[in-house]
Amino acid sequence: MAVMTSALIRLYPRAWRERYGAEMQDLLARQPASLRAMTDLLAGAIDARLNPQNLVVANLGIVNPAHKGNTMIRVLSCAPAGVSVADQFRSAAWMIGTSLVMVTLSIMLKSKFGPSSFSEGLLYAGFPAALMLSSQSIYLRCYSPAARRIISIGGAVGMVLFMWAVTAISYRI
Repeated sequence: MAVMTSALIRLYPRAWRERYGAEMQDLLARQPASLRAMTDLLAGAIDARLNPQNLVVANLGIVNPAHKGNTMIRVLSCAPAGVSVADQFRSAAWMIGTSLVMVTLSIMLKSKFGPSSFSEGLLYAGFPAALMLSSQSIYLRCYSPAARRIISIGGAVGMVLFMWAVTAISYRI
């Protein structure tokens, strides 16, 4: 897993790697590897590329280089702290709305054209894609709006494509 984290850290801009790279490697070496950590690394790399001034660190009030011992720990703790009730309702609306749209579209395609891998893929991807889209209101709040859109929409599209591929394979078996 160390190879994977090294590869993900190389996605960050050079200036970021020079300042935080060693600290990040040390932090990741002390924690068990997880899908969440890998996703956070990828999201952080996208955000660092889109916002080179590092808005996350500025928003946390970390401007003194003397605090570098815990800078990355504070930056990576993208917990839903500070999520408002409006954010929770927005997230729920994304979940319910996306699920309903995808399930309805799947049912319409199935009734008009019969069962197919695409209609089944839409049906199976409804909840995971909705979860990806709703994450921008809660779990991805610490990233820039552009990074949130790329991660949530890209994840939702990726989930639909993955489910379509799986159902296409199952139709051939």
